[in-house]
Amino acid sequence: MSAEQACKEAEIVTDPIYLFPKGIPGFEGLQDFRLQEHNDIFTLLTAVDQPSVAFITVNPFDFISDYEFVLPEEAIQDIEVQDREQIIIRCIVTWHSDKSKITVNLLAPLIFNTDTHKGKQIILQSTVYTTKYPLWTEIAKGNEGGDF
Repeated sequence: MSAEQACKEAEIVTDPIYLFPKGIPGFEGLQDFRLQEHNDIFTLLTAVDQPSVAFITVNPFDFISDYEFVLPEEAIQDIEVQDREQIIIRCIVTWHSDKSKITVNLLAPLIFNTDTHKGKQIILQSTVYTTKYPLWTEIAKGNEGGDF
């Protein structure tokens, strides 16, 4: 094994694994997910026990500056949040070969506690957010530097 290969393997091992105690809706049987940075824009959320289950994700605040919601008390308890600084948010992307048709699910963000390594997907209630928000809006055009 070359030094470069060893470094790549070390990078994979250091990607955090998050426990989703109740799974992700539609994938309740999978609880351990690795969150891996792909580039400056995209991250991959991959099921540890079934790597063929993977989601492209983004930080929604990079695209929608006024994106906001109240984290439900149940989610705070489920992933043991003590401080706002423990949390990172990602949203799942629906990929399409035509960039103008790539969308992001703002209705069901993924919440990660970086201290406890627990995660949860929540479904927002009474909101204007949708599951098919265009990722590359006019505002975000300057951010589209990453190919997947």
